[in-house]
Amino acid sequence: MTAPDGSGNAFGHEGERTSDESKERTNEELPVDGPDQRSEETQSRALTINLKTQQFSYLVDGEAVRSGPISSGAQGYPTPTGTFSVLGKEKDKVSSRYTNTLGMQAWMPYSIRFHGHYFLHEGWLPGYPDSHGCVRLGEKDARFLFERMKIGDRVEVVN
Repeated sequence: MTAPDGSGNAFGHEGERTSDESKERTNEELPVDGPDQRSEETQSRALTINLKTQQFSYLVDGEAVRSGPISSGAQGYPTPTGTFSVLGKEKDKVSSRYTNTLGMQAWMPYSIRFHGHYFLHEGWLPGYPDSHGCVRLGEKDARFLFERMKIGDRVEVVN
């Protein structure tokens, strides 16, 4: 199956995990101990993107809840570092700046804008920095973060 960006392998994903399969974690989903006593509105949510390790960590109230692989900006297209916040979200975003290998505007599903024209979004994960500066995530991770992160949540990008 060819992905909308022409890469050929970004969006040909497995089906959803069943309840038995959810116990087997493809990405590192860390358990949260005990029932959550705070409402979603009062929880502190934060995302750390580590460019050196090409990994993300999602924290709720300072506790790591999920982590997984990313692909950040390739040489010449650096992903900005610093502390940012979620500025906007768009489930079916299409890039206004970049095209795919077929010359079509690049599809950026589950987009979370964190700085200027920089987004976290679903995309191909080759195992190294390969984007135009955005942070690519696997489909399940992109959807997980999109569903949980709120406008104003902290996004920290470190080397």
